[in-house]
Amino acid sequence: MIKINYIPNLLTLSRILASVLWLILFYFDFYIFCTLLILYCALSDFLDGWLARKINQSTILGEALDPIADKIFLITVLISYVSDARANLILVSLIIIREVFVSGMREILSKYGKSNSLKVTFLAKIKTSLQFFTILLLSFAPIKFILSVGLSKEIIHYGFLLLLITTIITIYTGYKYVINGIIELKKL
Repeated sequence: MIKINYIPNLLTLSRILASVLWLILFYFDFYIFCTLLILYCALSDFLDGWLARKINQSTILGEALDPIADKIFLITVLISYVSDARANLILVSLIIIREVFVSGMREILSKYGKSNSLKVTFLAKIKTSLQFFTILLLSFAPIKFILSVGLSKEIIHYGFLLLLITTIITIYTGYKYVINGIIELKKL
């Protein structure tokens, strides 16, 4: 039997494994299951943090893995969407660059014992929620037997606009993290 205090980290790890499952489902055009997987990952992202705080089981491993799991899943989905023209390559590239850069900054600061200086901010949580909402909206684009072709094009149009807004917020939060990281490095 799994102890309740392991559940938050297991939920986080399940999002990493969901990335592999996503690739299989996406490749074989199981789009409804892809949509359900996005919903699961968004819900588990909320639930793992909430449960860890509720049972007082926030761990260093969980705090480190949670944003990594989000990044792995979101980047996997966004790259998939670029491959079938649901997402813009430039916007997705900017998101990926930001995510890698902030992770690198965290790594550098952790070598100096300053990793806590780049804690996840409220706006960064909003950014992650917007990213999940964007990929969820775009997941409906190819479901032609549920949506008309015209509506599918509208979803891609609104998905692009939402991806643009998400990219702007993603870059802004990345900028704030980099500035805070530079300030911390100058103190050394």
